[in-house]
Amino acid sequence: FSHLFSSLILSLHRSPDRNEIGLRVSALVSSVCFCLVSAVELSSALPVRVPPAAIPMDLRVEQMQTLDSSRREQQEMLALKHKQQLQRQILIAEFQRKHEQLSRQHEAQLQEHMKVRTQRWWDVVNVSQQELLALKHQQELLEHQRKMEQELEKQQREQKLQLLKNKERGQESAVASTEVKMRLQEFVLNKKKALAQRSLNHCISNNPRYWKTQHSSLDQSSPPQTAVSTYNPPAMGVYDSKDDFPLRKTASEPNLKLRSRLKQKVSERRSSPLLRRKDSPISTLKKRSLDMAGDAQDALTCACVTVSTQTNSLGAGSLQQLRQHRTLGRTQSAPLPQSGQVLQQLVVQQQHQQFLEKHKQHFQQLHINKVRHQSSHPTMTDETVVITSCSRERLSALQLKFLSLGLVYDSLMQKHQCMCGNTNTHPEHAGRIQSIWSRLQETGLRSQCECIRGRKATLEELQTVHSEAHVMLYGTNPLRQKLDSSVISMFVRLPCGGIGVDSDTVWNEVHSSSAVRLAVGSVVELVFKVASGELKNGFAVVRPPGHHAEESTPMGFCYFNSVAIAAKLLQQRLNVGKILIVDWDVHHGNGTQQAFYDDPRVLYVSLHRYDDGNFFPGSGAPEELGSGPGVGFNVNVAFTGGLDPPMGDAEYLTAFRTVVMPIASEFAPDLVLVSAGFDAVEGHPPPLGGYKLTSRCLGHLTKQLMGLAGGRVVLALEGGHDLRAICDASEACVSALLGIELEPLSADVLKQRPNENAVSSIEKVLENHSQYWRCVQRVASSAGLSLLEAQRGDSEENETVTAMASLSVAALEKRMEDEPMEEEPPM
Repeated sequence: FSHLFSSLILSLHRSPDRNEIGLRVSALVSSVCFCLVSAVELSSALPVRVPPAAIPMDLRVEQMQTLDSSRREQQEMLALKHKQQLQRQILIAEFQRKHEQLSRQHEAQLQEHMKVRTQRWWDVVNVSQQELLALKHQQELLEHQRKMEQELEKQQREQKLQLLKNKERGQESAVASTEVKMRLQEFVLNKKKALAQRSLNHCISNNPRYWKTQHSSLDQSSPPQTAVSTYNPPAMGVYDSKDDFPLRKTASEPNLKLRSRLKQKVSERRSSPLLRRKDSPISTLKKRSLDMAGDAQDALTCACVTVSTQTNSLGAGSLQQLRQHRTLGRTQSAPLPQSGQVLQQLVVQQQHQQFLEKHKQHFQQLHINKVRHQSSHPTMTDETVVITSCSRERLSALQLKFLSLGLVYDSLMQKHQCMCGNTNTHPEHAGRIQSIWSRLQETGLRSQCECIRGRKATLEELQTVHSEAHVMLYGTNPLRQKLDSSVISMFVRLPCGGIGVDSDTVWNEVHSSSAVRLAVGSVVELVFKVASGELKNGFAVVRPPGHHAEESTPMGFCYFNSVAIAAKLLQQRLNVGKILIVDWDVHHGNGTQQAFYDDPRVLYVSLHRYDDGNFFPGSGAPEELGSGPGVGFNVNVAFTGGLDPPMGDAEYLTAFRTVVMPIASEFAPDLVLVSAGFDAVEGHPPPLGGYKLTSRCLGHLTKQLMGLAGGRVVLALEGGHDLRAICDASEACVSALLGIELEPLSADVLKQRPNENAVSSIEKVLENHSQYWRCVQRVASSAGLSLLEAQRGDSEENETVTAMASLSVAALEKRMEDEPMEEEPPM
């Protein structure tokens, strides 16, 4: 053991490392234990030997030495442990001191960094505020400078006008002022236009000397018909420079002479329009009878309108001059028509308008007389009402017979496109309306319509549906508002490199504001012409679409809701009582629904793909019925079930048969507006539609809507991005509006029943609206039938009702015959 302890002490002195000391101590302790165990085992195994007595041993000395050595070793071990504890405490204290020092340094560095960043941020804020103040000050200076320039220009103009007013009449001016020239030019152009219009009216219709005496109608101004007319435009003759009145060169006598000369020529032409060109031939208008079925009192036959040819004064030379006459020059106002066909249509329309006005007055006078007669003969009330209503209906039918379909289109709407110039990445592009317009031209449909000129909607008109901030932001050029930082945050950079309000809705800083306002104004102009009776119906080829645009949010390619704005203006300006809006775009018109959600005067019906809210825009649930007084006037035919299978002709025909037409007929609208989106037509990929509707079916749906509101139907283009599909659909709808015979639906479509998903969706709509519309309960049971089955059921029902009515009448007559008459008692 002494050897082991000595080796332990030596190892402790040689290696002061604590880890190594621990390892050596553990090794020595294990060795000692092993030796002890071995010695015990060995001693137990060997026999006990008694030491020989001859050898003397001093056990006390040996024991004392062992005790001394063990004490020394214990003391050294204690000293070593104490030394190790001291070293450990010193190391821990040093570590804590270093840790605290590093923590203080890190905290100081962090505070310094935050201080630097805060100072830098304040510097940026101060610079931005200074720049904004400088820009604002610069804008104020420019505004003030512009006002000063305007005031200076106004003062100069007033001074010039005052000088001209104070000038003596005998004094001549070398050069007339610019304003005087502009006013005189406007005056002369207006006079020329009025003279030309009056000459056309007087030359054909207003002079009774040139009408034949064979009249069989109620008035002598029955309109000639264009179908068999051989009318030629009145010849303008040889150009005479004396007929052109130059601008005045003085401010005194020459102007008075010019005015007197102009009045003299006007009076001459008014007295006899034929004197304007003595060598021009007078054409004739052949007669055509106007067949009107009905009462003898209301039968109106058109009179023959013929003008004498005066062949003794007109020869071949005048006809040659007619072919070589000088055409009228175009002006900044509306130009006169150049072709004979257009002139012929203009004259016929004017005469027809006069004819309708006179007969309207005649019918009104009849109604007044019969009402007066009714006060003295009360028993004539029903007959009077029937005669008056029949007269009005025939007058309306007569008016609609001569009215035409209106088309509106403007190429400026094509300029609304992404600044990247790549139309392949943007479904809503300029080629949509360009392709539709080309198709209408190629098929000859455009020539059968009246093309009207669109206009830009005013900011006040846009604010009927949208907020003022929204109108100012997207209805004006954003370049004017770039000083406002809030405007820039409304636009985002698209992956293609262009600008937009979201990933789909692009924005062009130069052309978009004009295009969107032109689209709205064109729809409004067309709708007002149809509502006022100038046109029979209409189709607006416009873009961008609008039915997704909400009060303050553009989305889904839409900025302003054209159809909603037109409906609001009809209510405000023309006081139209009931308006039906049908939206058959495959996406729900969330903006239109929001605009009329509480309005009972507007019935909004939408047929769209819903898929439980998983298809864009996610609105349009069948439970969205309206709010307040508008409950029940918001109808959402929300198709669910995805594309397994996709909806087609059978499903849309069923929806129209069971939901749209019954509710619309009970509503009895005064005008029908259609958000005509064509993205449900076959050819669109699933993200943009995915349905299998045909263009032929859309034509038949349009024809059904023409049975409402007296045929006053206006279609406005919304969605649709497959060019062939939207062109076919537009052709079918325009053909239906023109009254052209449509290609019948196939027998398979007529026999096909709607799929289960469509039937479930339609039944849910009928269930929700059964308490608001009486007609819903009658058609609820036929939602799962095909079109032929439903028609057969309707005919059987009508026959049953007729048979039951006949049996009831026969039973009543038999009972009256069987019962004896009671005899009166004798007096």
